[in-house]
Amino acid sequence: MKQMTTRIVWLVACLGVGTVGLCAEPFAKGPYLGQTQPGSTAQVFAPGLICHSEPRWWEANGTFSADGNTFCFQRVSGIFITENTDQGWTTPELIKSIPANTYSPWSACLSPDANSIFFTRALVKPLSKRNLYRCNRTARGWDKPQELGPPLSSSDKDISCSIAANSNIYLCSGRQRWEEGSWIWVVPSVGNTWTRAARIILDYGPLRTCSPGIAPDESFIVFYSIKPGARGGTETNLYLTLRRPDGSWTKPRNMGPRINSGYYEHGPRISPDKKYLFFNRSNGWDPRIDSVHSDICWLELKEYLPESHR
Repeated sequence: MKQMTTRIVWLVACLGVGTVGLCAEPFAKGPYLGQTQPGSTAQVFAPGLICHSEPRWWEANGTFSADGNTFCFQRVSGIFITENTDQGWTTPELIKSIPANTYSPWSACLSPDANSIFFTRALVKPLSKRNLYRCNRTARGWDKPQELGPPLSSSDKDISCSIAANSNIYLCSGRQRWEEGSWIWVVPSVGNTWTRAARIILDYGPLRTCSPGIAPDESFIVFYSIKPGARGGTETNLYLTLRRPDGSWTKPRNMGPRINSGYYEHGPRISPDKKYLFFNRSNGWDPRIDSVHSDICWLELKEYLPESHR
């Protein structure tokens, strides 16, 4: 009788939570989707699970929540989310309330509390005007995206953003400078809103700064730039700048050949424990071309940071 009761309870539990998939094999298990810790050389994240290194597969902009239990990433078909439960990671779910086409949404970023997804939307084509949008999680699921006005969006091209643990938003914008490139701006979070944008003062030199990935404690930024000497829209590299104790920033330095390749490295994100760098590596910008693909890559940051910033 006890054995029969146990079977009945198990069956009811399976039926009652079928949408979570307790009775099915979990998508993945363990921290960082159960992946083996990478070294200091970039490698594809979750190959065969998240990333498929084949033509016409486009995975990008992988972001973990502050507690590490939610992972958001992007494909051409839209933005996906997977969450870590007691039984393992759920199968990635497409956020259906965010319409997707070739260039929109772009540069998706999950908020630290996992309750919002930020992204930019191109109105016509890649270099057209873009504004920031936010999609919020509600009791009914993910709501329709809302366009964010000033100070997060401006009348110029606002490309991408990332979010610190305190909800300060760091964004790349062509406001005041697009003909020469873009600057990094920080928009502090105060209460439930964001205050006036302030420009990050950097010795950019010839760099055309894009897509800042902010460390959770705001101690460093990784961004990408078109490789000096390369024509626009071609090879890009990742650069690192550190915040000094007085609040100023060091001159950006190229992160080197273990990260940068002959492809396009872009879309950097920092893990919530500051141990890992996630970024996109693609062989082109246009997902409509059959031969173009993109992978999410990751690596351990320890060797790239002084001890004071780890």
